[in-house]
Amino acid sequence: MGEPLPAWSHGELDIHHVNTGRGDALFFVFPDGTTLLKDASGKTVEQAPFSLPTRPDDSRPPGEWVARYVGRLLPPGAEGIDYALVSHFHGDHMGAIVADSPLTTSGGGYRLSGFTQVAELLPIARFIDRGWPDYDYPAPIRNPTVDNYRRFLDWQVRHRDLQVERFEPGRNDQIRLLRDPAAYPQFELRNLYANGSVWTGVGSETRALFPPIEGLAPDERPTENKLSTAFRISYGRFDYFSGGDLSSIDETIASHPAPWLDVEPPVARASGPVDVMKANHHGSWDANGVPFLATLRPRVIVVTSRADGHPSVNTYRRMTSERIWPGERDIFITNVSPATASTTYGIGSASSTQGHVVVRVERGGARYRVYVLDDDNEDMRVRAVFGPYASR
Repeated sequence: MGEPLPAWSHGELDIHHVNTGRGDALFFVFPDGTTLLKDASGKTVEQAPFSLPTRPDDSRPPGEWVARYVGRLLPPGAEGIDYALVSHFHGDHMGAIVADSPLTTSGGGYRLSGFTQVAELLPIARFIDRGWPDYDYPAPIRNPTVDNYRRFLDWQVRHRDLQVERFEPGRNDQIRLLRDPAAYPQFELRNLYANGSVWTGVGSETRALFPPIEGLAPDERPTENKLSTAFRISYGRFDYFSGGDLSSIDETIASHPAPWLDVEPPVARASGPVDVMKANHHGSWDANGVPFLATLRPRVIVVTSRADGHPSVNTYRRMTSERIWPGERDIFITNVSPATASTTYGIGSASSTQGHVVVRVERGGARYRVYVLDDDNEDMRVRAVFGPYASR
């Protein structure tokens, strides 16, 4: 322990859950060196009093910390990031624009936070999100953060040849190996869900979960979290799930909530069991329901926290309950605040409660390890190693 994280090598799959204390940032290095940044942390619109401190410190904005972390991990010869995926349009995932968000130096007129901050420091070749090009589902999306993001995309498309696409559920070729795909035929990233459309498991076919939006009452319409993109990575026998801030029906306050708003079960069925999952919605009280967990049955769960209550007591109880699914499981939490530690009973038994969490899958996918890295500096030193785990 205490040594730097061993460098990625060809044939390995690396999944980094980067802890800035301000939201999700997941960085993937695929077996052939193709890279993906899913979400980029960033300030929330209002820094709530229960938010966690910025890691490693507040001398830089979260998006800059993410860019610096990613920059140290780019494979040899890489000039930037191949894919950027926005899970959904919330500031703790894409980077909210607040009063002190600085202007870009490019002359593009947009401000820097989250993804736009990362792109200021590292070239990004392709953006994928759920709204391109109209950003009008389930209603026109207009707020300072999304308006700024669209200005950024427009300028980057016109001046930097940025490619932008809408995330398409069902596809297994939208995010793919770019450098040596023939060497790793057992690798796949399958788009499972977005915008109420879920993969059926047959070819690239999808089905709609929601009735036509036009006929729904306001409290029957999906919230932004329920529209999050979700995917499954498969590498040999290894499987990994990530679903942004997907949530269950408990979030709805209506006395008779619409059943289609519980998006977790159909997305879980589209995925099937996995070895590792990132907890939905930071482990909040409204996510990671019983049917969802019982279907995925993960051996390892990573909770990317950003506030007190991440994870919540009821969610943590579900994650640890062998009545929901049998067998061992290890839970890694990027940051547990004192308030969470005192209210989420049993959380002291988690495998880790502080630090970046890195899943490294061996060539071919038969085994994987979990590394916990110090997050109080940029040395990327290993605090603990777990495994090897045998993939399913």
